[in-house]
Amino acid sequence: MGTIDSSDRSDPRFVSGLTSPSNGSFSVNRSPQKVRFRVLALIVLLQACLLIWVADSELSVGVHLLCYSLMIPTVLYLVAVRLLGRWLPFDRDELLLVYIVLTITLPIVGYGGLRFLIGGLGYVQYLSETDPQWSRFLPGLLKMPVLRDAEAVRAFYKGAREVPWTAWTVPIAFWSAYLLALSGLWICLSGILSRIWVKHERLTFPVTILPMQLMDSKDELTARPLFWFGFAVPAVLQTLLVVHQWVPSVPALQLKAYNISFANVSPPWNAFPPFPVGLYPMAVGLAYFVPSDVSFSCWFLALAMRFVYVIGAALGIEAGGLGTAASRFPYREEQAAGAWIAFCGIVLWTGRHHWRSVAKAISQREQRSVRLFGVGAILCSLVCLFLMVGAGLPLFAAALALGVYIAYVVSGARVRAEAGAQWTFAPLQFTPNRVAASITTTAGWSDQALLASGLFSLIHVDIRAQSMPYLMEGINLAEHARIPWRTVIMLAAVGTFTALALGWAATLAKWYEVGAATAKAEQYPMRKVAIAFDEVQRLASSGMLRDSVGIAAMIFGGALTIFLAALRSLGLHGLHPLGYVLCNTLTMNAFIVPFFVAWLVKVCLLRFGGHRAYRGGVPFFVGVILGDITTQGVWTLIGWILHVPIYQFLT
Repeated sequence: MGTIDSSDRSDPRFVSGLTSPSNGSFSVNRSPQKVRFRVLALIVLLQACLLIWVADSELSVGVHLLCYSLMIPTVLYLVAVRLLGRWLPFDRDELLLVYIVLTITLPIVGYGGLRFLIGGLGYVQYLSETDPQWSRFLPGLLKMPVLRDAEAVRAFYKGAREVPWTAWTVPIAFWSAYLLALSGLWICLSGILSRIWVKHERLTFPVTILPMQLMDSKDELTARPLFWFGFAVPAVLQTLLVVHQWVPSVPALQLKAYNISFANVSPPWNAFPPFPVGLYPMAVGLAYFVPSDVSFSCWFLALAMRFVYVIGAALGIEAGGLGTAASRFPYREEQAAGAWIAFCGIVLWTGRHHWRSVAKAISQREQRSVRLFGVGAILCSLVCLFLMVGAGLPLFAAALALGVYIAYVVSGARVRAEAGAQWTFAPLQFTPNRVAASITTTAGWSDQALLASGLFSLIHVDIRAQSMPYLMEGINLAEHARIPWRTVIMLAAVGTFTALALGWAATLAKWYEVGAATAKAEQYPMRKVAIAFDEVQRLASSGMLRDSVGIAAMIFGGALTIFLAALRSLGLHGLHPLGYVLCNTLTMNAFIVPFFVAWLVKVCLLRFGGHRAYRGGVPFFVGVILGDITTQGVWTLIGWILHVPIYQFLT
């Protein structure tokens, strides 16, 4: 699953301008066994500057910087290094190492990290001042790690000049411990699985193509006209969209997805869900480097799932969301949850078999390191479980929610390693906490348990803030650059501490400045908080019985994923299970057209021009990726500096 097919070599080792580590394509001057202090200082300085920018953009301006697989701030860093690297007092491998650490550590403050969590730590207290129905939950907060000081709560949501740090001591300590334990878990799992994914299975890691090209001193990327043509396409189109927002008479082509509705066509075709048509340049560029069988499976299964609605309508079955059992057909969220859990199981099970080959090729010291990582993963998991139970969650529900969350993150890392994608979403509504509640029921749960579930769901609802996908990509980059993996792991651990501390400071300072519940603040984080606590209110009012139908749909999704994987293991190269894993998520909902376009171009190039034609197209698509991110980043910076509204490129 995911190894290189000789008929479709999308692996970075076969991309024009890149060679295997043994050829030393990065011109490494020295292997950074000992990291110079100036490298650590640069990492912390950049973290501080970038997180201030991120806090202002994402909490006030409403421009999202950390949600992409290739984050705007870190790509702008790569561009600066490419332009100014020769005058900087750092080796090229040190500059690459800084990039790797930034990509691993910055997301912890984003969506699924601090971004949603902080907004929920005083939410119930704030609402109870004006809405009596929330007052019943106040006794349940007495033993919880939340913001208790009434004046600090009021100032957070309405705005104030200073942050009352004393009132935040307990929430910062508790939730930092939980996020750090999660980060330790991802570091340990990455240390174990990287030897299999990077060295044995040789996964493609499409997201690493851009940094590899930009940091390769021997690659004359900027001397190729095709690269600049690719760069110009999104640069011009995105700039026109910015100008169009200011001057509507300027024509512009919308690139982000818009839905085509089929509601007015005749039955049963009116049951076909709205079809998203968008041509995200970055998504097209990344999909070009995805193996053809994976990209085909992604767009084909996402399209096929939509026809299931039509079949259901023809049979008289009502389709819907997460309402009654009859209206939830075809149970997309439930299928997705089962598929993601099963996919994690497949990854770990096949990794167990691959490990036998890997163990023969590594030293005794490496084997001891892997065993230590295994122990570390268990300890970090136990710490997370201890904190969840300590906050008020029942033990079995906490264990289930944590287990499902780990499965989502591991599957998300594997998805990124094989399919890239502009962003990666796990099941959006069937979250780990909802899966746990569906299985265990909430009968007998105290108000404190319900509140704890709501708070932890602000982390578990989104996997984009978790570092494991970035860790795996960083270790892959380090492998190509001959940077020791231990150096990456060590700096990732240190950088996570500093990023988290700086993230708390930057986020709280900005939210107290604008007021989290005022019109000055970006409302997306608070909408996610409201959704989480509306679920708490619903469960407190009516509870949740065991969701037998949802569990059955999860089992079906998991079984189908295992079936598709089994077919491939038998040599029957049909649809890739990863396509089914993604087809019911927000990821493919936005990227059906980009995956189709990239797949079609790639197949045509390979069919009529062979690998030479495919490699010839690499500079163009690298240019498309870089042009898209750079243009968004530059305009966002301009808007931030000049305090003018900028077009929202994402949604």
